[in-house]
Amino acid sequence: MVVIHSEGILVWLALLVAVAAVLLFLISAILVVHSNFRLAKRIAISTLCGLVVWVVLANAISLLTPRTIVNVGETYCWDNLCLTIDGITRKVHPSETDYRLNIHIYSDANTLKINLKNIFPYLVDERGRRFPLVKGASSGPYDSLLDPGQSVNTTLTFEVAPDVRQLFLTGDVTGPTSVGGKKAPFWAPAVGWIMYGGGGFLLQKETLLRVL
Repeated sequence: MVVIHSEGILVWLALLVAVAAVLLFLISAILVVHSNFRLAKRIAISTLCGLVVWVVLANAISLLTPRTIVNVGETYCWDNLCLTIDGITRKVHPSETDYRLNIHIYSDANTLKINLKNIFPYLVDERGRRFPLVKGASSGPYDSLLDPGQSVNTTLTFEVAPDVRQLFLTGDVTGPTSVGGKKAPFWAPAVGWIMYGGGGFLLQKETLLRVL
């Protein structure tokens, strides 16, 4: 079973909004060139107001949407990267519990290489306490570059407090997660803001993978 963002529909709507906004602003610019300032101003202001309404509405929906929780055995995909927790083993000690997660990572990219070196996984419990990855205890090529369509299996180890009741896998991204591909056009940041801000990502709840 593959789990996608709960706001996936908003992403596609945001893409349509971004394309429509670019076209309308382009039409407004053409009207300015032809000295039709009144109509150009009306189109530009209407488009800008529509974008504001869309961003507020989309982020309100995202804020009210329940957090997505991915269970063991389910695959979660984001940004051309798919991950599955295949199994979990625990080893109890007096002061902590070792959790070993068998992970399957797959690149769904067409041309880009996925950079895992800039993704730092950790476990978080119901109280927000973070439990970082135990360095040197993982098996398999975790922090590597994945070619398009390539997959790897690895085992991640975490030392966790013995009093946790719920436990989830997540991570921090500290740099680019892709290598190669075509250079984005100069107008890409504006369209990206419309898509991500208008797609509900400003207030999106982070997806978590359930461990306990």
